[in-house]
Amino acid sequence: MNYASDPIWWRLKKTIVRDLASLLTAPSPWISTLELPISQLLGDDGFRFLLALDKQPEDLYIFLKKHSGYQSHLGIYAEKLLQYWFLNAPHSQLIAHNLTVMAKQRTAGAMDFIVQLDNQKYHLELACKYYGSYSNKLESFIGLNQSDLLKNKRDKIIQQLALSTSLEAKKSLAKLSVQPEELRQASIIRGMLFTPMGNTHFQTPLNPLCWQGRYIEDWSDLEAPEDSRFYLLNHLSLLSPVRISSNAIVNFNQIKQIKQGIIARVQKHEDGYWHETERIMKKDKNPVQP
Repeated sequence: MNYASDPIWWRLKKTIVRDLASLLTAPSPWISTLELPISQLLGDDGFRFLLALDKQPEDLYIFLKKHSGYQSHLGIYAEKLLQYWFLNAPHSQLIAHNLTVMAKQRTAGAMDFIVQLDNQKYHLELACKYYGSYSNKLESFIGLNQSDLLKNKRDKIIQQLALSTSLEAKKSLAKLSVQPEELRQASIIRGMLFTPMGNTHFQTPLNPLCWQGRYIEDWSDLEAPEDSRFYLLNHLSLLSPVRISSNAIVNFNQIKQIKQGIIARVQKHEDGYWHETERIMKKDKNPVQP
């Protein structure tokens, strides 16, 4: 699935609002069995709220500026965007963010979000991950970091969600007047899977409807006409499809100098901006060993 072609990207123009919209509406790369339904996360008035925010995003900019630590890590950036959503969405009430759980005077872990959506309270765990593989087997998918394995992250999310059912969590939740039995555990998993074809029909637990891109280890594996243009994504520009001005665009000869990274192939649209048509994970086939 090429999520970049979704009609929502014709309506939203501000990058931070597009990133928030992706967190709310993108398909999960894998099926956790505990995934929070998009309809529940977005709410009945979610699209209207996003459109209004895109026209007047100043409040979101100010919120992020107050929490400038997000600039160092994609996960923190995504958490802050969702925190803003839970604080302001019409159907949402944020009860706690990064709620620490102690066991024998030591930290046993932290819960990403305790929220109420409509009439239901949730413990939510967020992950934004990007994995590539020459195979379509779950065990083979790996991030740009050699130690970042999909199978490990999948297991970790399940462990994190179990934290709110533990005896240790009961004290932390009690301070918020929340009983463990009131909570449903759910994940919000976002990101992409990259394969050589970029349109693999995955079998569960990989999500057949996930956002997909191309995986290569050699630039010769990528067909690129002379007029092809590209944009190298940084760690904070991964969440939503690229909409970028021309001063950041490079040609194929320039992008081929990149040994490793995530790149968007882009095309100029009538609005004067370059929009993503395909995303590529380029992995260094001879990585430096630690």
